[in-house]
Amino acid sequence: MEWEVYEAKTYQTFAEIERNKLKKVGSLFDKGYAARVIINGKLGFAVAENEEKALELAKKIAKFSEEKLDSFPFEEPEKVSGIYDKKFESIGIDFLKEEAETLISSASKVLAQASVIHSLMEVRIRNSNGVDLYEKSTLSSVTVEVAEKGSGYSFFESRKLDLNLEEAVKKAEELEKISSKTKRIEEKKRYDIILSTQALHQLFSATLYPSFSAENVAKGRSKLKIGEYLGEIKVIDDGTLDGGIASCNFDDEGCRSRRKILVDKEVLSFISDWKNSKDFGVTGNGFKDDLSSYPTPKPSNVILDVRRKSSTDDAIYVHYFIGSHTANPVSGDFSYETHHATLNDEPVKVMVYGNVFELLKNLDGYVGKVEQFENTVSAPIRFKNVNIV
Repeated sequence: MEWEVYEAKTYQTFAEIERNKLKKVGSLFDKGYAARVIINGKLGFAVAENEEKALELAKKIAKFSEEKLDSFPFEEPEKVSGIYDKKFESIGIDFLKEEAETLISSASKVLAQASVIHSLMEVRIRNSNGVDLYEKSTLSSVTVEVAEKGSGYSFFESRKLDLNLEEAVKKAEELEKISSKTKRIEEKKRYDIILSTQALHQLFSATLYPSFSAENVAKGRSKLKIGEYLGEIKVIDDGTLDGGIASCNFDDEGCRSRRKILVDKEVLSFISDWKNSKDFGVTGNGFKDDLSSYPTPKPSNVILDVRRKSSTDDAIYVHYFIGSHTANPVSGDFSYETHHATLNDEPVKVMVYGNVFELLKNLDGYVGKVEQFENTVSAPIRFKNVNIV
C-alpha cells in the first residue's frame, strides 16, 4: 500500500461593509485532512478532521474504487518568492477597522457592499515515498460594489499587505458611472474590441484554459493539437512567478512548480497532473478545487504575452462580462453580454459572440499595462472584426 496525506490550514480575518456602514469584523480558522491510498493499483480518497480517520476511510474506499493510480510523486519543491508576507501574522481588529474606514471615507457614493479579506494558509503534503513538504502563504483581497443609478464592481488581490483600497473604490465608482449611461448598439455588425485583463480572464478561463488540460486532451474534450496555430500570442503557465496569485512551491500532489511555454504562436505543450504526466511528460499542475476534491490539471499563473502594441481608437473596450459561465469549454464558443463597456469613451452595451480560437487568430495587439486578475497575467488585448449584436 502507498499513501498520501494532504493537510491544509487557513486562518482568515475580514471586514464587511454594507451601505457605508461597517457590518462585521471577524476571523475564521479551518483545518482538514485529505488522504489518498493506493491498494493493488486502486485509488481511495477521503477527507476527515484528522489524519488517522482520513487514511482509514481512504483504505476502505480503495477496495471498491474504479479510480486507478500507479504511485505518488517524489520531487524536490521549487523555491518561489513573494507568496508570504509576515505582516499577516499580526493583523488585528483595529487594523481591519482602519481598512474599513479607508474604504468608506474614499467613497463619494454609497458602497452597496465592500469587503477586505486577509488569508494566511499552510499546506503540508506527506507520502509513503518519503515526501514531506510544507508551505506557508498569504493572500489579501478587496471587493467593492457601488450601486446607484448603475452598478460598478472592482476586485483586487495581492500576496502582500499592500492593497490600494482607495483605487478599488475609485474603479468601482467609475464603472458605476459607465453602467448608468449605457446605450445599446442596435445594428448587428463587426467591431474591434479590447478586453481588459478581467474580461480576458472571464473569457479564457471558461473557453481556452480547459483546452490545455492533459486530462481533457486525453478524453477528447480539447480541440487543441501540438503544432496548431493559435495566433500572434505566447501563452506561459508559470507557477514560479514572483508574487503571483497562483504561485506555489509545489502543487497539491507535491510536484514541483514549473514554468512552461504552452503556446508560442502554435501549441507546444499542455498542463498535467501526476496521473497524466506519463503520457504528456509534464507535471506541477495537479490542483484541488477544495480540500474534498481530487487534484486535476489546472493552470497556475497564465501569462499572455503579446508583443505588438495597438491603440484604443474606434474599439469597444470591455471591462467586464456577464454570463461567462455559459461558454462551451470544449468547442470554445461563447456569447457574452458586456456589463461595462465603452466605444470612444461613450458607454455602450452589446452582446459579444464567437469562438475563442478564431478570436485569437484576429488578435491585433496589447493596450495599456500588464496586470493580474485571479490567475491571468496580461495587458488588455485588442481583437479585430468581432461579432457583436
